[in-house]
Amino acid sequence: MTIQWQPSEGITPTLELMDIILCDQSISVLAGAGAGKTELIAQKSNYLLQTGKCMWPKRILCLSYKKEAQENIKERVNKRCGQKGERFDSYTFDAFCKSIVDRFKDILPEHKRPLNSYDLVFNAKASNGKDKLSFDLIRNLAVEILKNRADIVDLFSFTYPHVFIDEFQDTRSDQYELIKILFKDRGTQLLAVGDINQSIMLWAGARKTVFEDYEREFNTTRKLLVQNFRASDEIQEVLRCFIHFVQNDANFSPITKNVDNCTIHCYDDEISEADGIADKIENFIASGIKEKEICVLAKQQSEQYTEKLRDKLTTKGIRNLDMSELQDFLKEPLGRIFAALFKVYTSRSSSSYTELCDLYLNLHRVTRGDEKEDSLIKGLSDKIAANREMLGDSPNPDLLISYIKDIISFFGLKKMMGRWNQYKSTHYWSQVWLSLERHLRNTIGATHSLNEAALMFQAENSVQVMNVHKCKGLEYKVVIFLGLEDQAFWNYNKEKFENDCVFYVALSRAKEKILVTTAKHREHRINNGYDNRKSNYQMVMPVYSFLIDHCKFK
Repeated sequence: MTIQWQPSEGITPTLELMDIILCDQSISVLAGAGAGKTELIAQKSNYLLQTGKCMWPKRILCLSYKKEAQENIKERVNKRCGQKGERFDSYTFDAFCKSIVDRFKDILPEHKRPLNSYDLVFNAKASNGKDKLSFDLIRNLAVEILKNRADIVDLFSFTYPHVFIDEFQDTRSDQYELIKILFKDRGTQLLAVGDINQSIMLWAGARKTVFEDYEREFNTTRKLLVQNFRASDEIQEVLRCFIHFVQNDANFSPITKNVDNCTIHCYDDEISEADGIADKIENFIASGIKEKEICVLAKQQSEQYTEKLRDKLTTKGIRNLDMSELQDFLKEPLGRIFAALFKVYTSRSSSSYTELCDLYLNLHRVTRGDEKEDSLIKGLSDKIAANREMLGDSPNPDLLISYIKDIISFFGLKKMMGRWNQYKSTHYWSQVWLSLERHLRNTIGATHSLNEAALMFQAENSVQVMNVHKCKGLEYKVVIFLGLEDQAFWNYNKEKFENDCVFYVALSRAKEKILVTTAKHREHRINNGYDNRKSNYQMVMPVYSFLIDHCKFK
């Protein structure tokens, strides 16, 4: 029986989108910024599961580069697919490799076999192969296991007839090798989704030719998804034009009409830059744009590059937060619990209470409507109510943290380690916890009330500052790229494509306005080795010329 299928809410069924969803062979999708890559994956999953193209007990595997993307995709698939979404497995590449090692490490030779209680370390030099493993080593061990055991490869190819790979342009060579071992010539249909103009992870080992290699070796069809549903028409035109610069394509039509909301600002030094940009941000907020809709991006070392600007914003009473290091921790289950409790304890937030309940049910692998739901929620609710009564209306940071720890104990640290594998690393747990605790204390110190602090904890009432490689997938009404100078793009001539991609990513985060700044004299930037105080423009001048001459920046 043929089941008629229509996309669920949340997407416009364009011809290019439906062509990708209904395609029954391996494909690569090159998507533009704001084209809806996450929604494409969710709708494709819905199609496969609802129509029986992916028959029970078969499953869909989705691999992502970042944990945030992995969680967003899983959440979207659950929303679109309902109960059938339980057959959608969403992993980061690192978590997927770790699951292979954890399940099958006993087949490794003893001298290569990690201990059961190994700790994750993020410095390869600290990895010893036994009780301390880096993700580089974990990937290598996973590949070795699969190369030596065809039966394990068969298990994966049988389980997953459909595999999605998000942000495919960021795939490393060892990750690509793993994909080939598992799924090449095995009847698996792969969907590799990415944006060739967002290849900003080459510095981390991303395979520069991964799309070309995949299309050749897997004999795939390339499809495009380019309509931007996020940005204004003006921003879309700028992105369409700048793509040609990234691709070194001289065959394009420049913008001919005025572009009013894309501007370049040149300042004598970083002090005048901070004054000028802070005034503009103040005016944006006065016009009705919320602080969280404004983002300041730096190529790297955002803490140094934006120091004077952040000081000026603080002087003006404009909340601001550097998210470069915080972002990943806040997306962690521990970070979400921490943030939800902060709000529940200080502002009686119903949405945060609901999120806390969902996390608690998730911890126990219980879904809404399950017979165990009521008893679990009642126990948590009673515990929170008792803690709130003890806290009072104006708890100090030490007291707040102690009662957050109390709920963590109620959740059960061992249970959290079992549910979220990353917390089996005591080093990682401590790293996340200390960052969150320090952040809570800082936000309370920087605001006038606990309600403000709870909002600032997640940057809900703050101008956000970050490095470009942390902003992928995010969007803001106003994007300010600070410091388009040779010193920021110090390796521009050696890695022109990658650096152009970085700038494209920055531009493509904007929905309404783009500001690009430079300071002729800058004392605070990457480090003393690259800081000669006077800014240079020889390498980045072609970028400026293209923005002014062809994209019509003012």
